[in-house]
Amino acid sequence: MVSLERPWWFNPKGARKALALNEIILFDPLEKYRTLAAGIYEWSGLPDNVPEGYIEETLFDHGAISAKKLNGDILILPAHAVTRGVYGEILTWRPAYTNATGSVIEGLQETSDTPVLDVGTPIAEIVRVYAAILEDSLISLRQNVRALRQPIAIYGNPGNAAETITLKNELDYGALAIPLIERTAMDIEAIDLKAKDYTQALIATHNAMDNEILTHMAIKNTGVEKSSGITVEETTSLHQELQITSHVGLKLRMQWCEKINSVLDTNFEVRLADAYRSEMDQAVVESPEDEELVQE
Repeated sequence: MVSLERPWWFNPKGARKALALNEIILFDPLEKYRTLAAGIYEWSGLPDNVPEGYIEETLFDHGAISAKKLNGDILILPAHAVTRGVYGEILTWRPAYTNATGSVIEGLQETSDTPVLDVGTPIAEIVRVYAAILEDSLISLRQNVRALRQPIAIYGNPGNAAETITLKNELDYGALAIPLIERTAMDIEAIDLKAKDYTQALIATHNAMDNEILTHMAIKNTGVEKSSGITVEETTSLHQELQITSHVGLKLRMQWCEKINSVLDTNFEVRLADAYRSEMDQAVVESPEDEELVQE
């Protein structure tokens, strides 16, 4: 499970004000990919109260889910293994985490033996190192862009004052000239930080990590497209990797639907989303060279 900071609006008023003044941005680099994961597979036949994308987002973070019947209701929950079989399959489980407590729903935390959909190590754990580099690249990019702008130093004596908020606003909105300030015995000087422009390298690093994460999720990206320096064979191999990954993922989900339906008398179904299928079909043939290779 990915540990997230509390939303900014959960903080006390004083903490929110401090965050605003210090321009601290709470950012989860995996949120984009969690949302994309929810759009690869389409589920149907689920209980009406299950949020859209809940199953795939839970699998993205935790890697295993199951369902149980409590007081006549079907609940789909992240599954934490209690016992495993000879091949490592989960035999019994209990909820890993929920938005409710055991006292709210009686029996919620009890061990169950219903079939578990286990996709292995969750994507969030697999791509954590790429996400960390991606986040660092964004932070460094912001710092580099700001360093390329010239800050202003104000020199004064005790008792002198200047309206620095005005100055800060001018800098934040990219004013090209130093604002005029009514001052006494106070010098203003633009400081040359001698910063070097690393923006293109940082953007390239961000895009490379983005491509790595998308490839692990079996989503088409610029890293698998035919480009200079990449052979047709390499491109086709990457396309096949995406297709195999999505095929295995769909097979696991369909098998779980069949098992859980027989146990709980439900009607869960899953399929690849139409948008995802069209992208994968398009990815098979990317160029005339690819088409010739496929025809051969």
